[in-house]
Parts: sequence; structure tokens; C-alpha cells
Amino acid sequence: MGELQFQSDLLAEVAHRLDLREPNRKAIESVVLRTSDHYDVQEKNEPYECIVDSATGVGKTYVMAGLMEYLAGAATPVRNFLLLAPGRTIRDKSILNFTAGNPKSLRHMLRSAPYVVTADNFNAQSTRVAIDDPTVTKLYIFTVQALTSATGEGRTTHVPLENLGLSFFDHLARLDDLVILADEHHCYRGPAFSRTIRDLKPELVVGMTATPVRADESLVAFRYPLAAAIADKLVKTPVMVARRDDRSDVETKLLDGVNLLRYKGQAVDAYCDENGLPRVNPVMLVIARNIEEAEEFQAVLDSGSFDGGAWVGKTLLIHSKLTGDAKEKALADLQAVEDPDSPVRIIISVGMLKEGWDVKNVYVIASMRASVSEVMTEQTLGRGMRLPFSKYTDVEILDTLEILAHEKYSELLEKRKVLNEAFIDYATYAEVRRLADGSSVVRQKTVESDGEVIGLPGGDRPQASDTSQPEVDNISQSGASATGQGLTSGVTPGAPAPAVPDGRGVVDVETRTREAAEAAKKTSTVVHYAPLPDREPILIPKLISVPQFVQVSLNEIVDYGPFERLGHTLTADYSDELKRTKIVASHDGRKVTTATETANDKIVSALPLDIPLSVTREALVRRVMAVKGVPNRALELGAAQRIVDRLIEAMGEKAADHLSAFVDRCGQRLATEVAKTLRDVTQAQVTYDDDVQLVALTKTRETRKRQVAGHADGSFDKAIAFNGWSKNLYSHAWFDTSPEFKAANAIDSGKNVVVWARLHINDVPIKWTSEGREYNPDFVVIEKVDGQRIGWLVETKADKDMTSAEVVAKRKAARRWANTANSSPDVDITWKYLLVGEQDVEDAQGSWEFLKGFGQ
Repeated sequence: MGELQFQSDLLAEVAHRLDLREPNRKAIESVVLRTSDHYDVQEKNEPYECIVDSATGVGKTYVMAGLMEYLAGAATPVRNFLLLAPGRTIRDKSILNFTAGNPKSLRHMLRSAPYVVTADNFNAQSTRVAIDDPTVTKLYIFTVQALTSATGEGRTTHVPLENLGLSFFDHLARLDDLVILADEHHCYRGPAFSRTIRDLKPELVVGMTATPVRADESLVAFRYPLAAAIADKLVKTPVMVARRDDRSDVETKLLDGVNLLRYKGQAVDAYCDENGLPRVNPVMLVIARNIEEAEEFQAVLDSGSFDGGAWVGKTLLIHSKLTGDAKEKALADLQAVEDPDSPVRIIISVGMLKEGWDVKNVYVIASMRASVSEVMTEQTLGRGMRLPFSKYTDVEILDTLEILAHEKYSELLEKRKVLNEAFIDYATYAEVRRLADGSSVVRQKTVESDGEVIGLPGGDRPQASDTSQPEVDNISQSGASATGQGLTSGVTPGAPAPAVPDGRGVVDVETRTREAAEAAKKTSTVVHYAPLPDREPILIPKLISVPQFVQVSLNEIVDYGPFERLGHTLTADYSDELKRTKIVASHDGRKVTTATETANDKIVSALPLDIPLSVTREALVRRVMAVKGVPNRALELGAAQRIVDRLIEAMGEKAADHLSAFVDRCGQRLATEVAKTLRDVTQAQVTYDDDVQLVALTKTRETRKRQVAGHADGSFDKAIAFNGWSKNLYSHAWFDTSPEFKAANAIDSGKNVVVWARLHINDVPIKWTSEGREYNPDFVVIEKVDGQRIGWLVETKADKDMTSAEVVAKRKAARRWANTANSSPDVDITWKYLLVGEQDVEDAQGSWEFLKGFGQ
């Protein structure tokens, strides 16, 4: 039996760079552990196939991207990935996801920089150049039909190409490191797909789906159910809405839907305006049983007599029988429905909106004449579960998806339990378990979820301790902490149930419409705040940041301590194993059969014959040079040799014996340590232009929050704009957390503080990654100490996040920003950065002077 291979540091780096939600990080970990167990531990030869079953809207594209980044960055990198799609729509969407320039593209976050090969360019000369380059990562994106058949759509991939000297399919089949990512895996399970997998002989097949077929249950390596995603606030909370009366005519049902849609639209507009975000237009999805019914619904909505003609020209009808230009226009309109300029507010569908439609602004689903049992399936429900702002807004009406049911309210209440039973309520993932003999094995872990897809009526849900997420500075993929939250929320045995969204599981339409109207009314009055004329202006340096991809060099490494420690560790790890084994049978020139001194059972151990130290040293040097990003040049080779020599010196006089037996494993661990060290010494991802401009903070603040006269009582409420500040640039300020509010009170009372302001998005954007991600501090403070003016950028964080890789990286970026500003002759005050935790704020007890001393 072999040894489990898993690079936790590499996965942590990938998860950080892609800003992965915890379930998506755990999915990648499970696949990698299962794959290593299959090949390295069980020593099987057949391709390993598994399924990632993750709720719609959680981010399977990020899982595929993360898998690709991990495998391409491993010590033995994978360079060939095949993304299979069940049809052209998903294929085209996938191409855009990995193509630079598209708004939804992940390309800027991928260090593997994959060369995308498609049906349009696989026969191009430039593609042949990329294919022949072993250092280039290739991502082949094709429909499954293009590969499973030698006729029709698949003909071109099965005929010999002059450019390759063989067919494209045969080229894929000859690759020894092919990894297949099968998107919407449930769509094409069958003999043709299985035959294709056998013929391609991939190293790994990972199926991605939210609804695996029952026959594939044994392939599931990771599962994250919809109930857990709802409890963890990674998707909208579904609320089922029905009428208490007997009215079921089309006009009434549609009017119920558009009323909810209108009020949601008002609340969304207010939220976007207040937070400086691009406009999001809520959309209603109407599900019809057939084309005739769909056309009837469209005729009503497009009528000037319905709701005063408010929806004329705002509907989109799409069904499978559309052809020619009409179909192309409908599909184009459908893909553009998230665009702020799209006129579409209501989509009427007949059986086409299943896989591959990933918009985030569906807020209402109307089942009309269809039974709620037909609508409440994960595929249909999934069309509206994605979060338009990538996280909860804490505006209840904006964090829910309303499903208008055909059934009456009383009937829905009776069906709630049965409907919930149709959804899987447990999570599955892989974990490493350490056995008594010191070996590590991979085990499947299954945990039940206490959450429900359809909650109790009236918001009567079980509550528990706070599970709020760490603050996210940008709209990103983040939604759960890296501590495990987001995978098994509410499923830990003996632990309390998690806090869940406040949306009701079942509610009558009159009540829900009234609540929506009240929510819209609360956000209807906009209050504007300009800087106060009697306060000193705040001039903030505007620095033009230039993201830089750092050139990796082994010569950056000046501390060889980690490699010397690794040498000592390797000796300790393996010396006992060498001492306690003895030969009890003859060898075949490569392997010997050995038995332990304390056991009679025989084991097979790959103990090569004596290998000269010079040979194993060269093997280690080659492994170091193969670390991703290390350029192949003479100066790097010399640095690699120095690193290896330090390792061998630390291993001592037994180095030759140890490396002769375990050179591959030593090389793996050395490469991992080199990669980690390089990441640590090449953190300067952003530089600045020489031009620094002083820009006054003069933006007018807008909010719809409730105003109060003061803030002295110390009671925090996220919904309040507080007045009564003595040194704030603005009359009112509002905050996201209690520590922010308390920090503001301390700042305002500072005896040396001249003026301060609560910063909003884009007031002082600081780029902190080479991918261009920006960080926005919480406060700017100007104080005067002994005649010297000092400017502070202040950030508050939860104590549990203070040492996270992201916070540390942002702190470095902010300090780099301050150093650059202070180097400019045009800046006449000294800028500093202050990071404080929630306990620092508590301990300061309202003193700005103490807060500065406690902070970092």
C-alpha cells in the first residue's frame, strides 16, 4: 500500500486566490483525497471517477476552476483538462467563464493560465503550438456529443487532422494526464458516455451536478445539500406563497406575482443606490405546461388593460419549438437578462430553463397551473436561488425567492413536510483519519442537516448561536469561513441548530404582499448628506496601482532554515521504518518482500537497491526546478542546488540510505516546501505609479436608513444613521458591525482628532492582489499631534479573522499604500494604517489613544 498525497498548503493558496466558499474548498479537498486514495494508497490502475453533488447556486464553476488550479500547481502538474458540457448553451457559457474579458470570467484569478481549446480552434496552428508545449495548461471545452459519436456533431473530432497527424479524439486518448470535468453529469449518463470514458482513458473523471441519478450514488465523493446552502445563506431562502381564497384565474395569479416583483424592485433599487452598486432588475419566471398556455400568459401580461399596461414589452417567451432568428433572439435576450439595460422583467418558459441558465436576478417563480410538486424540484427551484449580490443583504425581502403556488394556502401547509422529504438532507465529504499504527486513510463522512428547504410558516424556525459570516470587502465568491462553516452548518452532533434566514416557508399572498410593500416603503425616502461646511476637508492621496505578476526566482530564498528542518524531519520520519524492516524473501531487481520485526504479516515495500547520492541529489534538483513558475535558467539551477545541498547536509550521514529508499517522497515534500517558501517571499503583488494626487473627500452620502438624533447611549443598530458627532466630516454615519460603531465613538472622542469619516466603497480603494481585487478600509482619521498631522486608515475585524491569510495580505497592501503616499513630496501629512480586532475595541473603552496602542 502506498502513501496518501495531499498538498494542504497548495489548496489553501488556491482557495484564498479564488475566494472559495468553504463547501467548494471542501469539494476540491474531497476529490483530491479520493483520487490519491485510489491511485497512491489502493494502487489501482483504472481511471478514478467521482461526483461532486452541490446545491445549485453554490458555485460549481469555482469547484472546476479550483480543481484545475490545484492539479496544475501540484508537484507533478496536470496539463490537460477536458470540460464536457451536455449541450451548446452550457459549452458556450463555460468558454466565456474561462475567457478573458467576459464579466463572469474567472480567468484573471487563474495562475494556470489555461489555453482554451474549442470546436472552433482545435485545428489551428496556434493550438498545435500550445498542445506541443508541455509547460502550457490546456483546457478543452466540448459538448459530450462532439466526442461520443464519430458522426454528426462529433465527426470533426474523429477524422485525422493533418495538423496533428491523428484525430483530435485520438490525441486526447494518448494523453497520460487527462482530467475530465463533466458538467451537469446527470444529463448524459449512458453507454455512449461510458464508452467514451473508457476510450479516452483519463486519469480522473469528476462529474458536477446538483441532481445525480440514483444509479450513480456510489460515485458521490462530496455532497452539499440545498437545505445546508439555505441555512448557510449561500442561496436565497425560498418562500412559498398561496392564496387563502378560491381565486385561481390567470389574471389574479399574474397580478399577485407582479405586485411582489414591483415591491422587490423598489427595495433592490434602494439597496443598490445606497451601496453604490450597479442596478439589479428583479425578474419573475412564469412556468407554463405547454406553448398554448405560455402564449396565453404573455397575452395577458402584454395587455394594456392588465396592471395599467405596466408590463407591456417586458416579457420574454421561450420554448423548445422556437426556430431560426426568433430562437436566436430569444436566447440572446435570455442570456442578457442580468444586464441593467435589459427590458425583460418576466420570463415565460416551457421546459427550456433547466441546466446552464445561471442568472442571479430571478426573485419570483410563478407556477400558475402547475402543481407545486412539479415546481419544487432542485432543477426548477435552482433557477432562482442564486444571490445577486453574492451574499445576504440583511434586507429580508431581498434575500428570499417567492414561489407562487397553484395550490391554496391550506393545501400547501399540508404538503410542506412531504415536499421537504423530496430533498436530500445530508452532506458527504472525505476526511483523513489517522490510525493507531500511524498511517493515514481516507474515510467518507456523512452528516445530517437539520435545515429544511421549506421552513416552518410564520418564520417559526429553530434558532441558535450566531453564525454570521466574516465581512466581505468586495462582491465576491466568499460566503463562509475557512473553519468548516458552510459545509455542515447545523449538522454537528450535539450542537445547536444554526441560525437561519427569517423568511417564512409558507405564507399567504396577502400577508407577503403587505410585507413587501412595507419593506419597499421603508426604503423609499432617500436622505442626502454632504460634508459639513464647518469641518476641515479630508485630502486623501490617490495612488494609481499597477498589479504585478511577480517573477518567481529561487534566488529570492535567503533563509534555508525550512529546508534544514525538513531534512531533520525526513530522517526522523523514515529512519525507524528502515531499521524495523528486514528482507525475508528474494527480490526481482526492483522490489523486495519484507516483514516487520514485530509482526508476522508480510508487506510489500518498494526498496530500491543502493543508489549513489549524486544520482538522488540530481533527482531532487530536478524536482525543485519543476516547481511551478521557476524559470529554467542557469542562475535558478545554482539556487536549486544550494537548497538541495542544505537539505542533504541536514539529513546527515544517513542521507544516501534515506534518499536511496525514499527519494520520490522526499522530492515531493521538498517541492511543497519550496513552493510555500516562494509564496512567502513574493508577496509584493502590487506596485504604484509615481503620480500621486490629493483628492478631497467630497462625495455626498445617500441612505434610506432611519435617522436618530445622537449616538451617546452606545446602542448599535445596523438600520440606523447616527447623528451627534463632534468631529465627523458628515452629520450622520452608519455601520455594519457593533465594533465599527464603538470604534467610531472612540475616534470621535479623540483629543487630537481633527476630522474623520466612515469610508464607503471606492473612497480609498486599495488593490491587494495581482488580479486587481480591491480592499476598502473602514475609517479615515486626521489628527494633529505636537504640530504634526497624521492620517490614519483604520480597519476593524472580528478576532477570529485577524490572523487569516486574507487579512494579513490586506494589511500588507494598506501599509504599502501608506509607505508610497508618504514617499510623495506632494503629501504633507504622515499616513499610517491601523488594524484592530473586536477585543481591542472593547478594551479601549471608548479611548482613541488606547485603541491606537492596542491595534496593529
